Order: sequence, then structure tokens, then C-alpha cells
Amino acid sequence: MNYQQELKYMVQQYQVKLTRAMINGQDEERNRLGRDLHDGLGGMLAAVKINLSGWSAKSSMTDDQELGSIVNRLDNSITELRSIAGNLMPVSLLKFGLEVSLRDLSESFMSDSLVIDFQCLDVIDGLPVDQQMTIYRIVQELLNNVAKHSKAKNVLLQCSLSLNNFMITIEDDGVGFDMESLKEKKGMGISNIKTRVAYLDGKFDIVSGNNGQGTHVNIELKVSI
Repeated sequence: MNYQQELKYMVQQYQVKLTRAMINGQDEERNRLGRDLHDGLGGMLAAVKINLSGWSAKSSMTDDQELGSIVNRLDNSITELRSIAGNLMPVSLLKFGLEVSLRDLSESFMSDSLVIDFQCLDVIDGLPVDQQMTIYRIVQELLNNVAKHSKAKNVLLQCSLSLNNFMITIEDDGVGFDMESLKEKKGMGISNIKTRVAYLDGKFDIVSGNNGQGTHVNIELKVSI
């Protein structure tokens, strides 16, 4: 019996290490691609735009609408590229810390039809970068689910830190879904969230229903300060 328990424990520890290695590898690759896009291709496009704008200013064809249209499309392409790079590598997280990056993330999902009330309590910037990145990705996936599937108009997102526990709570007033069909909803990224929650030895609880009562998610993560 002791041998079986020890073997089970070893298997669990191996799975935890494997999960952490997988997540770390994914985040490192995302960061690399994000930097390459933002600093490499983004820089080149920005330089082309500057050159075109300078040439347009010196040109005698001040009413050249085609050139203006090209500059505008190039500007839109740069904005889109930076948005993609930001999804791969949250620049605000690296520059300004977790609270600011989560607030920016929340604002990026807001629209005329979706209001997000972001509340943050006692969240410090002293958490290890890998843990901050994991928290960011969890919140990003949660907000993505709300935006894509919930049809909600209002969302409450709360993040707080107490000792070594990081809590995430998100509530929406959307249509909800049948909890029995949760396993079939592969597009909701629940497995990705659970994997990252497990990475921080956390707990994941979700309550919903198809009665228009919305969805309530509670996540508790173990972090080191």
C-alpha cells in the first residue's frame, strides 16, 4: 500500500513538472514571437510609413488620395500587428506590472455593448514573472470566453492578493450555459484555464446555467511573494 501511494505521488509530481515545462515553453515561444513581430516587422513597417509620409509632404501632389490611402492602410496594419504582438507578449505586463496590464486587458475587451468593471485589491508587482504571466493568461482566456460566448452586457472582474493566495472572480450577466455540456465546449478554452490553474496549484470553480442567470467563476491560485 505504501509503495502504491508513493508511486501515485511520483506520477502526480511528474505530471506537475511536465505541465509547468509545457506552459513555460509556450510562454517563452509566445514572448519570442511577440518581440520579433513588435520590434522586427513592426519597426520596419513604421519606418516605411515615416518614409512615405515624408515623401508625401514634400511631393507637389498634395491631393494624391491614393498615396494617403496607402499610408492609412499601412497605419492600420501597424495597429493590427501591435495588437497581435500584444496578445503574444503583453508588453504592459513587462513594463508596468500585473495590475496595470490586467486593467489594460480589461479595457481592450470593452465595447459599446460590453462594460467591464475591473477591481484590484492589494495586488503587488513582487510576484515572479512566470506567475504574473500565468495569471494574465488565465484572465485573458476568461475575458475571451465572455466576449465570444456569453452575450453579456456587464462583467465584474475582481483580482486580489492575500498572503500567498491570488483570487480571481469574474461574473457576467450573459446567457450562461448548461454545466453538463461543459466538457463538450472545447472552444471555451476551459482546459487551458484548468491547466494554468494547476500550474499554480490552484482551485477552479464555475457556476452557470442556461436560464439567463449568467456565469460566475472563482479561481484561487498559490503564489510566492
